[in-house]
Amino acid sequence: MNAPQDLPDPSDRQALLAWLEANRAKAPGHAPVRSLSEFSAAQSRRMRNALVHGQQSDVDRERQGPPRRSLSLALDGPPVRDHRIEASVLGGWLTALQTAVTSVAHALDDQRPTHDSGPVPREIQRATKLFSSAVFPSSYGMVLEEAPPEAQQELPDVAAGESLLDRAMSTLLDLTDRAESGDAAEDAVLAAALPLGRRAAGHLAQLTGVVADADAGVRLTWQSPHAGLRSSSLSSSGAQRCRETLRIAEFAHRSDILTGTVVGGSKVRGTVEIEVPRRGVVTVRADREVTALLSAYANRTVLAEVMITTARSPLGREHHSYLLIDLDLAEG
Repeated sequence: MNAPQDLPDPSDRQALLAWLEANRAKAPGHAPVRSLSEFSAAQSRRMRNALVHGQQSDVDRERQGPPRRSLSLALDGPPVRDHRIEASVLGGWLTALQTAVTSVAHALDDQRPTHDSGPVPREIQRATKLFSSAVFPSSYGMVLEEAPPEAQQELPDVAAGESLLDRAMSTLLDLTDRAESGDAAEDAVLAAALPLGRRAAGHLAQLTGVVADADAGVRLTWQSPHAGLRSSSLSSSGAQRCRETLRIAEFAHRSDILTGTVVGGSKVRGTVEIEVPRRGVVTVRADREVTALLSAYANRTVLAEVMITTARSPLGREHHSYLLIDLDLAEG
């Protein structure tokens, strides 16, 4: 404790402020913030710690049940001033985000080739619904949580391991990472979006368009019991690059029969690798029922009916995505 003679005259405002500045030292690693950027970083750390470690009583935890998946986001740039954001930008972003997440989840669900038309199934809408939670200062930030568990039980095993929402968020963060990957960003973005189909790509273009039009930036942090903690940032220029790439890409679909040898695959990634004469090794997306039986097809000649989606990047490179429709052993 400071001795009385060390205290400044309370009537001397400047001396009092100087004394407070000199004596507000904190424990190591907790230095006082001295700028808006340091304040933003400190608040983001506190929110991440709250998401990871929790700051609730045992009673609150028991009442709320197991931890929910959550997405913390922080918007910055011209639309954000003094931790306030234009309502039109925030509303547009949240609407586009929810639409894009649901659309991507639909595209990832069982990898069916009918995702570009018709309504999104209601159970997928419920399983990917996001709710606004605590709001915290960054530049402008908030937390979105997944729906309560009872709203997701229509999808099997949604609470065990990786959920459809986890996969959708992982795909979204893959896209934002690739949009900031440098000179080859356009091709990387298109390669990530191509397997999702035209509709999901259009919704992702709308989402990144909100950021680009507002000349803003956004930091996304996904927290999940399965996936842990993952963060990604998207700048205004990256958002513009992503939007234009997805806007001008023309998706074309055709079916084909591939005859070749199964040389590999991954149950985790949901892929089968088929070596086709004069084409080389083709990676085909397949549902888990097929990838679980990879050993039965290994090194054997197969007939694979596939749906091929093709799109051309702004740099002129043609990208192909293969989706397995049917797989049979070749006769003889």
